[in-house]
Amino acid sequence: MKVLVLGGDGFCGWPCAVNLADQGHEVVIVDNLSRRKIDIDLEVESLTPISSIKDRLKAWEEIGGKPMRLEHLDIAKEYERLLELLRKEQPNAVIHFAEQ
Repeated sequence: MKVLVLGGDGFCGWPCAVNLADQGHEVVIVDNLSRRKIDIDLEVESLTPISSIKDRLKAWEEIGGKPMRLEHLDIAKEYERLLELLRKEQPNAVIHFAEQ
């Protein structure tokens, strides 16, 4: 099954995406990475260090996880790109964790 995980780089979205990929599903993470930008803009760091999404995806594949793709997209501002992605990917399910 193909699943889009909106907000897939977040606190709930990442574990969900990993769980789905671990079960053999094709996972596309859709995220605008705004949470990371907020930390940079405020010059703060999370109490729990969080690797970049690129590093997370690489580490996941290195331990044998089914590869996941990232679509860097702001669903609140890029509606036409979201529609295009939905048409192109034709997912079986969309899980929405994008809460900024």
